[in-house]
Amino acid sequence: MELDRTHVVIRLRKFAEIGDLSLIMVRRYPEALLIGFVMGAIGWASLNILLLGWIPWEESIYGLDDDAALSEVLRYLLWMTLLVILQTPAAGVVTTLYLGQAVFEKRPTWSYVTNEVRRQFIRWFWVLGVCRLAVPTMILLAFRWDQPVSGFWDIVVPLLILLWITLVRANRPFAPEIMLLEQCPLRSSSDSVITMPKRSKSLHSPMSSELAGRFASVALILGGLLFTCLYTMIWFRGITLGYWNFMNLTVLLVFFPLALWLVAGVSVIVRLLNYLDTRIRLEGWEVELAVRAESLRQFGKENPAPTSPGSKSSPTFDSNKPTAKKPRTTGANR
Repeated sequence: MELDRTHVVIRLRKFAEIGDLSLIMVRRYPEALLIGFVMGAIGWASLNILLLGWIPWEESIYGLDDDAALSEVLRYLLWMTLLVILQTPAAGVVTTLYLGQAVFEKRPTWSYVTNEVRRQFIRWFWVLGVCRLAVPTMILLAFRWDQPVSGFWDIVVPLLILLWITLVRANRPFAPEIMLLEQCPLRSSSDSVITMPKRSKSLHSPMSSELAGRFASVALILGGLLFTCLYTMIWFRGITLGYWNFMNLTVLLVFFPLALWLVAGVSVIVRLLNYLDTRIRLEGWEVELAVRAESLRQFGKENPAPTSPGSKSSPTFDSNKPTAKKPRTTGANR
């Protein structure tokens, strides 16, 4: 593997360039979303419909356009949006692993990616699914099934959860990459082992303000993209079928969740590229890769000099793999 001939050029980028590169990655690796993210999200999306689909379904019996149904519909939209936000890191584990390998290899095999996801299931499910409140929130909604709308449970509680995950995501956004790509253990009895909390602190703390600003900017952009995707689907249905009603089961049960998951898939790619950029800014990763690659070419082994934290244990950064073909020059090699 030629570590300095990656499919995504490892160099410092501005925030706008990261957004541009994320679109190029979607075009170059569409299977990362069409296959990888669908594999990860289909189970979560199905459970969401089971937990919340009864709300618009019951209201449609009496009519979704009257004032009495408005509060129930808003309740459904708020909880569905919150669930997808909570579930996105866990749903994106397959995409994260695939693209993490694709940086260095032309096309990682799906068998390797799925086996790696299964091997690390307990670790990522506990951190991304349980500790970051996706599963606890779903359990809460299961107990609230078929209950009338409540100001406390359906307004105060989701807003508190949203505030909590905003603080966590803004300050510690790269937990999936640290856990899946660098494979840092969650805990260790040895002080010399770089655990996930240690690695997270060393990676996030020096750029906490920068990461918070990027989080806010990405959230605003993705919010606009959500409305764009939703309106595009409604517009396409209106053009083809002549049916323009916004408030119906098709929009609520199909178009709105689908738009949420489409935007969620893009957010996984943006987060991965921000992770690469953060490592470059803090650790001079592009220089390290160039030195390691030259050592491999000259001596057949890596430079024995110490590498950045976590890099030795990461499958993405592992040099003991079969040599990959040189990539063609494409938009992702910018």
